[in-house]
Amino acid sequence: MKFIVASANPVKIKAVSLAIADHFPKARVIGLEAPSGVSAQPMSDEETRQGAFNRAKTVRALALERKLIVSDEEVLCIGLEGGVFHPAFSEDARALWSTVWVVVLDYKGRFYESNGARFPLPAFLAEMLHDGQEMGPSLGHYVKDPDLRQKEGMIGYLTKNFTNRTHEYSSIAKVALGLWYGAINHQDNT
Repeated sequence: MKFIVASANPVKIKAVSLAIADHFPKARVIGLEAPSGVSAQPMSDEETRQGAFNRAKTVRALALERKLIVSDEEVLCIGLEGGVFHPAFSEDARALWSTVWVVVLDYKGRFYESNGARFPLPAFLAEMLHDGQEMGPSLGHYVKDPDLRQKEGMIGYLTKNFTNRTHEYSSIAKVALGLWYGAINHQDNT
């Protein structure tokens, strides 16, 4: 079994590795940079979701082109996208919440998706994003760690490493991958 992650970011690759560890301990996880086709900083739930879908589809095409996938091979292509959105329930027009989408594209062309890690951003960070900055580089500059998004990420910073970006993404990826796993196993039993 092969899992192709639509990113070269070690956080996203490790997140998928952690998500599959119990059920596919010998699987190969490959990271391959694939564009999201959306803004560098997605500013809505819809745009973030679209970025994850685009990454999954694009990485499959790139993997086929580079012959990382052979015909009839069981390969899952996974797009992970983080973004922000303005919650409808908020009375503060400048409030932003974090969101993460994961999309799994299986070898038969079926999609499975999951969303999570929804929490409010601090006002200073929301203002940076409203000013047109991208979260990873902006927060990395703010905390003087340019590699923050490839390590603990924003959630690690906000929680003082009580949790981190790898675990955040892994839990959401595990749900999307679990939906695929459940679907194929239910089909086998019918």
